[in-house]
Amino acid sequence: MPREMRRDEKLLSEAETLEILATAPEGVLATVGRDNAPYAVPLNYAYHQGAIYFHCAPTGHKLDNIRHNSKVSFCVIKESAIIPAKFSTHFKSVVVFGTAQEVTAEEKEAGLFALVHKYAEDHLAAGEKYIQAAAHKTAVVRIDIDHVTGKGT
Repeated sequence: MPREMRRDEKLLSEAETLEILATAPEGVLATVGRDNAPYAVPLNYAYHQGAIYFHCAPTGHKLDNIRHNSKVSFCVIKESAIIPAKFSTHFKSVVVFGTAQEVTAEEKEAGLFALVHKYAEDHLAAGEKYIQAAAHKTAVVRIDIDHVTGKGT
């Protein structure tokens, strides 16, 4: 289990944490491979029905690592501003610990539509057609959240 936050005065409420998770523009997924080497990669994602969804190629580093070890970490930064005069940074971030697994069928389409809804809300009909035509060319992964923490200043 992850450690408790050391500076609890920076702990964000659950509501603010989930709002940041739902609206941050991108995140970074961290996995571990067969050789125990860490791998972190930025990606687009959608927070949908209490889980994180992302899409990727049907083969590659991310899926190899997830198939080896489904435990992952995922982080997002919603705000970040360096404050030079105070030798500090203003930020809001979220860190998730969870379990990742590839999804199929209806859940795969729902995950893809959640991505379209987040990133192309003005193009939902075209997005749905695109999903129908291209879903077979992509993999969709769901991260079930075991622990989530929001932090901010």
